[in-house]
Amino acid sequence: MLLLIDGNNLAWAGYFALERAMKPDTPERQARVAMLGLAGTVLGAVGRDGEPPAAPGAGPAPPSATPVTRVAIAFDEGRPLRRRRAYAAYQTGRENDPKFIQNEPTILGAIDEFCGVCASMLPFDVLRGTNTEADDLIAGAVHAEPRTQKRIVSTDRDFLQLIDAHTSVYAPVKKLVVDETNFWEGMFGKDGLAAPPFPRDRFLDYRALTGDASDNLPGVPGVGPLSAQKLLAAAHVDAYFGRPDAVRKALRRKSDAVERAFADGSARQIVERNRALMDLRLPAPCWEELVALTTRGTWDAARFRDWFEEEKIKAVEEPVLLAKLEALAAAVRRGASK
Repeated sequence: MLLLIDGNNLAWAGYFALERAMKPDTPERQARVAMLGLAGTVLGAVGRDGEPPAAPGAGPAPPSATPVTRVAIAFDEGRPLRRRRAYAAYQTGRENDPKFIQNEPTILGAIDEFCGVCASMLPFDVLRGTNTEADDLIAGAVHAEPRTQKRIVSTDRDFLQLIDAHTSVYAPVKKLVVDETNFWEGMFGKDGLAAPPFPRDRFLDYRALTGDASDNLPGVPGVGPLSAQKLLAAAHVDAYFGRPDAVRKALRRKSDAVERAFADGSARQIVERNRALMDLRLPAPCWEELVALTTRGTWDAARFRDWFEEEKIKAVEEPVLLAKLEALAAAVRRGASK
């Protein structure tokens, strides 16, 4: 199985998870927390073959039915210029957030350091390109190997659109692997919906209707999660453009804001813009450059063991991880020799 890791996503999630517990109060301690958060999350996922950690007291997890044979970690670099040419405000909200401004240099420092570790002592591929988003790199890798079993590690729900018979997503915060059998649980949680709220092929339109605050992408005015579910349960979103009467019928209530948006054309503009920005199945320029944007790491067991012990990473047991990395390095060598 190919494990595809959303590096920036895990770097930020890992940092904030540890920050709450460790409360770093100097730049040096902040850098330490950032490295522990990123390295621990990545190495933990690799050591468990992309599976959630075992419940406390449950004992060691059984061997994975589909062990990881390759690992690729994708990182954002620079700014998302391709999408900003389509929508100038894309992801600008976070850049005005004081917490983001304060922590970004620390996170980027940890990413650069960990990329060096990957290149010099780990059997991982690192995918990184100037002003290129990890989302597009991972989507390109998924597209390039349609028949290979793949698991994406990320908290980003946009990756759910890539799920198929060969692609699943491990959400580290939820500690849940999402595939075709539990797609809606991954989307809405265990206490979500008893039955699918709309056909799964309308998932992207759900995202386009509701927007994505984390990327500063507004949705259609007045359309929230429940309204979007009702609209998409009744028809494809395109059926509502210019049809406020159909909107009211699907919602079973009057909503001036929503009906006005679909009547005056603004809903169409927002949905089409968000589709274009969110659709990870649309080819991106980096898809043709994946080989050039890939740095292949070299496994050095002795150096890694020294580094691992010096960093005092506790997210995965050392013997388990070393055995996994040795097996991974052997699988990479076999693949290279074919």
